[in-house]
Amino acid sequence: MGIEIAAYVAATAFTVGTVKSIQAQKQAQQATQRGQAASERQYAAEAQKAEIQNIRSVRQQIRQSRIAQSSMLNTGAQAGGVGSSALAGGVSSVGSQLGSNLGYMSEIASANTQIGAAAMDYSRAMGDASIAGSQAQQWSSVAGLGGTVFQALGGFPKSAPPAA
Repeated sequence: MGIEIAAYVAATAFTVGTVKSIQAQKQAQQATQRGQAASERQYAAEAQKAEIQNIRSVRQQIRQSRIAQSSMLNTGAQAGGVGSSALAGGVSSVGSQLGSNLGYMSEIASANTQIGAAAMDYSRAMGDASIAGSQAQQWSSVAGLGGTVFQALGGFPKSAPPAA
């Protein structure tokens, strides 16, 4: 009778352990999903911050360009060179440099967006991999429990040897 009790205790411990393992794996999946959501919120906040900084930099570039052009026009007016080709060329050059700077800033903003999107894709993929691994462990636990129960019940029925 002692062996039967030990077998029942072992089977119960195995079943409880499997159930607790599955519960823990589900909690791990939920934690991974929360991590993915937090990562997405972080990416959105960083993208918004980068956009605000880019807008500020664009405004600063425009402001500096306008100041430089105004200074040239003021100096030209004081020197009596209003309408000269040199003054027009200088003012035009400042405008051209502004356009170049703004184009560069736009390229950098686009590259930063692509980098952030790639990082977000990586984070999602790693989260999905973690969830899939946890699900695989759950099913492995279920299969192990099923195998143990199957063996405890005697496995497949033994068939009689063929009659001679």
